Amino acid sequence: MSNFSVLVVDDELAYRQILSRAIADEGYTVQTAADAYEAMKILAKGEISVAICDIRMPGIDGIELMKQVRAGNIDTTFIMCTAYASVDSAVLALKAGAADYIIKPVRNEEILHRLRQVEAMRDLQDENKVLRKIVVGNDGDSFVFESPAMANVERMIRKVAMTDSTVLITGESGTGKGVVARKIHNLSQRRKGPFIPVNCGAIPHNLMESEFFGHTKGAFTGADRSRKGLFLQADRGTLFLDEIGELPLELQPKLLHALEEKKVRAVGGEQSLEINARIIAATNRNVLDLIKQGRFREDLYFRLCGFEISVPPLRERKGDIPKFLDFVLRRESGKANGDEAGVSIEPQVDDILNTYDWPGNIREFENVISRALIMAEGGRITLSDLPPELTKNASTGAGGLRAAGALPTGVNLREKLRRIEAGLVLSTIEECNGDRKAAADLLEIGLSSLYRKLQEWEEEGFIDAKTLAIKNL
Repeated sequence: MSNFSVLVVDDELAYRQILSRAIADEGYTVQTAADAYEAMKILAKGEISVAICDIRMPGIDGIELMKQVRAGNIDTTFIMCTAYASVDSAVLALKAGAADYIIKPVRNEEILHRLRQVEAMRDLQDENKVLRKIVVGNDGDSFVFESPAMANVERMIRKVAMTDSTVLITGESGTGKGVVARKIHNLSQRRKGPFIPVNCGAIPHNLMESEFFGHTKGAFTGADRSRKGLFLQADRGTLFLDEIGELPLELQPKLLHALEEKKVRAVGGEQSLEINARIIAATNRNVLDLIKQGRFREDLYFRLCGFEISVPPLRERKGDIPKFLDFVLRRESGKANGDEAGVSIEPQVDDILNTYDWPGNIREFENVISRALIMAEGGRITLSDLPPELTKNASTGAGGLRAAGALPTGVNLREKLRRIEAGLVLSTIEECNGDRKAAADLLEIGLSSLYRKLQEWEEEGFIDAKTLAIKNL
């Protein structure tokens, strides 16, 4: 028995009986209604796949019924029937949203053929909905970063999302560039279209042109059928070109041409097709260095860099860690334990998570928490559940803590490490005679990171930046 359900709506009893019997014999679930009022009661449940509906009926006619159903967001496909052959009524029915139009008397073979067509169409639509959820993602599974370092990024995301500008997202590996790209798409007018991510470094060079632009049947050995390229797959949506710095030099002119002309031509094809996809690119490489090395075209860089967003590393936005930890725990605990039971964390673990520099950024953070949840017993994460690279300097006998000077007793590890970091930064500034730029270079951090640290510490009353002294030491 098919789960494809049919409703026959007609004021003629004999017609309802004959048609419904033929449909039921084909294996479909079928119901009948004598008028629009009775039909609406059945349709309102949202369980009818297709309604075969007469146009002319007493009271509310078939077209008005269909309009009311569509206004109620009821997902039912309509096939309209009438004994009065009229081009005007056919046009009116199709404009109102009918999928098809049949003139009475209707042969059983004809109506069954139409039903099979509609069933195939609806199956394809359902499949596309599932694929779109996979491609576009779930808005509810995203995290809103709130640290000062990310506040400007969030602001730029909101601003550029409402435009159709190309966007270049830069930042270290694992900082969440893909998350930024997906947010831009989800906030844009293209959010109902597909979000197609592609890793430019993962596609074999000899297949890259075909992947981007598609190919015709017989274009090369193994091309046994035509295939749409990524640009056309992303139609009315967003194409996210991750690791754009890995794009081979020989493909770059073709990508530039596609961006400028908004057209692509499939491999083996003779006709160029218009594209309607927004381009967002991302890289963890220094593109300007690649340009100097002759490995990236400058004109392509300027075409992609219509709007640049730089995503700071996790070590420069540690204010996000506590809330991000809660977010990851809620998301991952269900995977690890089969439910969303609460997970507690040993205080020393919390200290390490908040003071570790996270060279692998968010990706490393998520992996560490996933591992810890697997290792944890009794719903509590302890030091032994963390990987060695995080715990090797966490012993109480670490000489570095004592070497920092007279730190107050009762201060936890996070506070001690915070004081050590501040002391190192301030002493370096003093060594450089107050030259923040020189100090930042010596510390191998960005100047903006240095100023951000000083500002945060001063706002918290932890340091006096004017006298370069740590308070309450």
